[in-house]
Amino acid sequence: MSKTRMIRYALLVFLLLPLISFAETQKMKEHKVIKGDTLWDISAKELRDPFLWPRIWKENKWIANPNLIYPGQIIKIPIYLIQKEKSAEEAAPKPAAVSQEPAIEVEAPVKEEVKKETVEIKKYPLVDRNIFMASGYIADTIPGAGKIDDAPSVQTLFGNNDLVYVALDRPAHIGDKFYVINVSERIEHPITGRKIGYIISIAGVAEIVQVKKGETLGKITKCFEEIAKGYLLEPYYEIETPLTTGHFRRPDMNGMIIAVGDQMLYRAMLDIVYIDKGCKDGIETGDKFRTYAVDDHAVPNGVIQVISCRDHTATAIILNSTAPISPGNIFAKLEKN
Repeated sequence: MSKTRMIRYALLVFLLLPLISFAETQKMKEHKVIKGDTLWDISAKELRDPFLWPRIWKENKWIANPNLIYPGQIIKIPIYLIQKEKSAEEAAPKPAAVSQEPAIEVEAPVKEEVKKETVEIKKYPLVDRNIFMASGYIADTIPGAGKIDDAPSVQTLFGNNDLVYVALDRPAHIGDKFYVINVSERIEHPITGRKIGYIISIAGVAEIVQVKKGETLGKITKCFEEIAKGYLLEPYYEIETPLTTGHFRRPDMNGMIIAVGDQMLYRAMLDIVYIDKGCKDGIETGDKFRTYAVDDHAVPNGVIQVISCRDHTATAIILNSTAPISPGNIFAKLEKN
């Protein structure tokens, strides 16, 4: 072979090598869904880690809802993920041998009969009333009966006892009360991009103090955050803070954090997050979950507790965190210590 042909051949191999490498990483294993399958189960079986189900979901963008997969569907799982999990498993140290000696059986002591007495079960608020009122929820549509229109003063931000002009959809009377609400931009799912809804949070309470010459004047009587012109008004209604006995469920279910309070990127302890499971999915107020950041592996980063729920979304408070909790993190069963 001439020197020129050898150089051309080497150059061709050099150019094709990245393409060959790329093709290797894009190889997929197909998993045919059977009755009872979930992405959680498939991830546990194929990747030996159920918490990596978002990685499988991300590779199958045609799945709009990870909770809705059906028998006969084909789920594609990247080979490199399977190989990565196998390599990690092989590298892990093997557990020490367990003694095969028979265990000594000890007879449990007989409990003495306890005299039954009627005990009143005390309940207390699950969360501070102000935090509960301000925590908000996710809604498909934006409520409203008017808005903060202007102010007698030159200020643009308002707080407790400030006066504001309001524009209402219907006539109001002195003493009428309204929630001042803050509405987020439309939320999209962190993985699919599916439009979910709006975070509706209560910024404060306003009461009508004057109706004169076509102008309606309101007074901010309670404020949870700075209120600005343009904030919407919603007719006032009583909000009952949920009560608890202190015994909370730790359900064996999982899902994803889809948004955080105040439209901030990361949240810390005692802040609010929103999840993609609700009452009709089996969530109950008071439920506790462990949260995980998921990349190559699932890393626990906090504990959340549900404080209110709607049909398919819920609001939760961060009880503790060891790292920032953000949209795209997942939640799962909180194992007992």
